Amino acid sequence: MMNGIHFRLAVSSAVLCAALAPVPGRAEDAAARDLVQKVRDTAPKTPFAAKAKLTGDRGLIRELDLKHKYLNDAEASLMEVTAPMDLKDTRFLLLDHEKGPDEQFIYSPAARRAVRVGPQTRKQDFLGTEFAVGDLVQPEVNDATYRFVGDEDIGGRKCKLVEATPKDAEDAMYSKTIAAIDPTDLLVMRTQLFDDKGVLYKVWTMVKAEKIDGVWTPVVQRMENVQDKHWSEIELSEVKYNADVPDDTFSRQNLIK
Repeated sequence: MMNGIHFRLAVSSAVLCAALAPVPGRAEDAAARDLVQKVRDTAPKTPFAAKAKLTGDRGLIRELDLKHKYLNDAEASLMEVTAPMDLKDTRFLLLDHEKGPDEQFIYSPAARRAVRVGPQTRKQDFLGTEFAVGDLVQPEVNDATYRFVGDEDIGGRKCKLVEATPKDAEDAMYSKTIAAIDPTDLLVMRTQLFDDKGVLYKVWTMVKAEKIDGVWTPVVQRMENVQDKHWSEIELSEVKYNADVPDDTFSRQNLIK
């Protein structure tokens, strides 16, 4: 889903390669896979910090502090809710390991404990928005196969449409995804997500991208649930690359402070 995770939904240009159901008989397109890999490789390796605001047509407003850093063998991200008061101090810790299974934890101040996220939790909504918790996680490129399924002009950019199919669909969130990728700037402009019946379920869109410190950054992103006609947006502000982010920011102890 997501060019790194400026907020997995942000740094990763959102749901680029969600877990999908396999489609028999379709050979992988090496050029399509190569394009997806190039998008992943554009993710900045420097520490990152920003503030995010989540809004939607249901009237919700969520504010978060975001921090991101490559740490040891993992791409580490911490998201902390700062408003509203009833959700304040809720924290999400995401550790995408180069080797071995990834880890995601949620800290609830009401329960005063951190819980490791399992497959069912990943399918739940993220803070009441149209984004799912699992949409914050960027799967490995090697976990899926890819093929081109067309071309489309989106926002004045000539995009290649890439359909992804998983090699293991046991914990699939969607039956397939189709990402519209600008091959020039390596930006994901839109991702279509389909339910288990193959019907279009949600559409993620890059509403606004800006080049900050030389890095294309998803400043405004929208997730629309086309089945229930609701939408949510994420807007980034105070974006800082090469930010001073201590390693212990991403420790379990810091999660439950």
